[in-house]
Amino acid sequence: MNLFGWRVRLGVCCRLPFSYKYRYFLYPLSVRLGLTAFTAMGFILPMRLLSCLALVLTSAVLPAQDFDFKGVPADYAIVFATASSRGLKISDSPEAKAFKARMEKTIAGIEPSAKDSKEMQEAIKLATGIDLESPDNRIAGGVTLGAAGQMSGGLIVRTRHDSKKLSAHAVAKKVSTVQAGATKGWNGQELLASLSDELAKAAKDFPTPATAPGAPASEPIGVFDLDDNTLVIAQPKEAARIIALLKGQGASYALSSSLRPQVNATGRPYAVFAMNAAKLPATPELTNSGFQGAVFAMGENGSNQIMKISAFFTSKEKAAPMAMQAQGMLAMAPMMLAGDPTKPETAEEKEMKALAAEFLAGIQPVEAAGNQVTLTAKWETLKLFGMIEKIVAIGATKAKSAPQPAVK
Repeated sequence: MNLFGWRVRLGVCCRLPFSYKYRYFLYPLSVRLGLTAFTAMGFILPMRLLSCLALVLTSAVLPAQDFDFKGVPADYAIVFATASSRGLKISDSPEAKAFKARMEKTIAGIEPSAKDSKEMQEAIKLATGIDLESPDNRIAGGVTLGAAGQMSGGLIVRTRHDSKKLSAHAVAKKVSTVQAGATKGWNGQELLASLSDELAKAAKDFPTPATAPGAPASEPIGVFDLDDNTLVIAQPKEAARIIALLKGQGASYALSSSLRPQVNATGRPYAVFAMNAAKLPATPELTNSGFQGAVFAMGENGSNQIMKISAFFTSKEKAAPMAMQAQGMLAMAPMMLAGDPTKPETAEEKEMKALAAEFLAGIQPVEAAGNQVTLTAKWETLKLFGMIEKIVAIGATKAKSAPQPAVK
């Protein structure tokens, strides 16, 4: 839906400019977060520009109980953070590993080149020392948005790696350097291309920051290695701000006390995404809505995955229309799923309808309390794995039966 002039969608989907096989390579990331299940709901983090390389480097945008926002500028309109996934059923359990293995087999059947992911992971580990499968990898970051739609931001990747090995690899591969104040970094696109032949192909689609007509060329996204546990991924000017904050020079973003109850209500929270409307470009629609901000959190409570999305408004009266709209959409969903009873359904359509109904069954009625509107969802972890597998299997069947492009 489009709220206050900003497109807001529920769920999570990582849209990258990579081909199918590279999205597969990033699969460990989505599984650890437990966010793959929400792809159908279409939520897009506005970090596409910066996340591309970061996702490949970390492959573990991981969950967290303690969200470390140190280094994230306090003036970002949108922030997010994750932390260690150790012990989480959604990602660090025998069931999760078996699920991942089944998914890899299914996807490899669609795209044989997806089998190269292991080789790519090993190439990255050899060049940088980064273990993409480690449950201890974490990230934090965010973006700020300009009135003309311009975006800037950065990503902090906290992952154990070998700084000497990374530097030696970059030098040997003649990766261009970039400078953030006194800190030297490496050109992100070139570094990605240097890691393996497959990633070199992906690097050709690497996004470049947009610039206004007639403006100077934008700075490339850089990778800045601060120590054996910290990488900063951003354009040099923004990276310099982040590095200064990491050194204690200024105040970093902190999750406000008003948001913590929603985050903690997920059980063991492992990912958070927050928006502050006061830091968004002002529009009459935004002002009139009374919208103050929102928080999205994912967590694990026993055998269940819990999702909380809360929006905050200036008053109860401003919150009421949103609560009614959200509840109305949920009420209409079963009717929309029913479709046209006069038209015959294929077996695939029936299966997809059943999956959608199962997914919607986990979403609870919208809660309106004062100036706050909250949507809560709960899915049993193993059932969630099952739903994802069925969706991928249906996609695999369609992909195999689809006409193949002509070879030139």
